[in-house]
Amino acid sequence: VANAFRHRTFARGSVLFNEGPRADTYYLIAEGQVKVFQTSSEGYEVILHIFGPGEIVGALAILGEGSYPGTAVALADVSAFSVSSRDFDRILERFPTITRNLLRFAAAMIQASHRRLRELATERVEQRIARTIARLANQMGAKSDEGIRLTTPLSRQDLANLTGTTLFTVSRTLKAWERKGILRSSRAGLTILQPHALVAIGEDLPQRRHPVDRSLRWRNDNPAATP
Repeated sequence: VANAFRHRTFARGSVLFNEGPRADTYYLIAEGQVKVFQTSSEGYEVILHIFGPGEIVGALAILGEGSYPGTAVALADVSAFSVSSRDFDRILERFPTITRNLLRFAAAMIQASHRRLRELATERVEQRIARTIARLANQMGAKSDEGIRLTTPLSRQDLANLTGTTLFTVSRTLKAWERKGILRSSRAGLTILQPHALVAIGEDLPQRRHPVDRSLRWRNDNPAATP
């Protein structure tokens, strides 16, 4: 199996593949994050998923029409292992456990999509932004003395594309939360200073100042499904 994989590195902003062509190569992420997105006819970017270490980018094409469902771009410097679709097919035939894990991941992706649709239809934009930041903290957060720091710099436009809102709304919301001491935003990324306050916003609960907590799970979330 190991002989089927080839080590690859991608600098931040590099394109792993584009939406549409036949999926002939998949990528197992070892370090870093990769966003996969689709572009609307108006040029609006819709982020489908952010992949992190241990996840295979592009492999879900094997369950569909066989083409890449979106464009994949490295959010940070990425270390990955590429495998051809032909070799991956052989691996799935030899190891049914990998097939089952792939199906579980596909199911988690579907559940995450359903959750995001529900949030877009029923929740205020502040709730959506808070939930998205918390999920990203669960996926790519690092503990610090101040709180939880997102290890991968995510642009405000990326946050807007993840939450179905505008860059202006995201910027205004983050500035308001910075004034309240809920988080700090810089070029290095976001640091969540008051995780409980962020959870309260996401759950639409009264906000009170709490000590730092290292967990940001939601009542209605499947931990395996990250948008």
